Amino acid sequence: MAGNTILYRGSLKSCNYHCSYCPFSKHKESMRELQTDRQQWIRFCRSLAERAAVLDIRALLVAPYGEALIHSWYWRGFAELTRLQRTDAVGAQTNLSFPVASSMEYFRQAGGCGDKLRLWASFHPEMVSVSRFAKQCGRMLDEGVRLCAGAVANPKYLEVCRQIRKALPAEVYLWLNRMDGQKRPYTEEEQRAFEEIDPFFFRELSYPQADCKQCEKRLFVEGDGTLRTCNLGMRQKRNWYELASDFPKPECRRKFCSCYLAYAGREDFGRAGDFGEYPLFRMLK
Repeated sequence: MAGNTILYRGSLKSCNYHCSYCPFSKHKESMRELQTDRQQWIRFCRSLAERAAVLDIRALLVAPYGEALIHSWYWRGFAELTRLQRTDAVGAQTNLSFPVASSMEYFRQAGGCGDKLRLWASFHPEMVSVSRFAKQCGRMLDEGVRLCAGAVANPKYLEVCRQIRKALPAEVYLWLNRMDGQKRPYTEEEQRAFEEIDPFFFRELSYPQADCKQCEKRLFVEGDGTLRTCNLGMRQKRNWYELASDFPKPECRRKFCSCYLAYAGREDFGRAGDFGEYPLFRMLK
């Protein structure tokens, strides 16, 4: 990978979607809570801009609990960070429900560079149709924004996943996550079917053993500055706002890297070369 990558998650824990399986759809944040998230994000963006060069940070992925891109402050932060000469890629996980035209106009008016914007778009079958989701993806592509798209590999929605693949342009990678909470393994037939849609689905079925030595170029930052090696990692002693010139030594007590955000930030995953210089954005090179 060309430089260090930061994953960021603020205090935002709400969503405009209301999927039955998701806890963040149940929480309606107060104005005070939203203001806290806004202040945390602004402070983080300012500090990242100041220290990107000395910490060799070239990419940022926002991985929120909920939906961040319906809030204008994230778009303004993206605009500020994509203007940095040293930055290669900035983006977020999103349900893609925001208004594309007005959001991109706001982003560009704030000086944002669309060539550096990356979106990880998640399909939610309880909330949006395949055609609506595909149209939103198309609108972003028309705006010159790179994206990937994906869904949970729920056997119940196998045919829907096939429909999404057909509806999206061939150059858009469609990933599938292993379904949490399934009380049985996938059948061989199900696995083959999902691998026909996502040829890398097999990686979701056999996670690599944790290895801190592979995680030195990736850091997870929470809204209050709490640091972790990744989204699954243990809390570290140092705070983001205390870092001076280097990342802290990675620490981990887990046995396996059991989600994409964990294993895709590893150096050995990046060396496989399938997802380019910044694999956490989940886009085929």
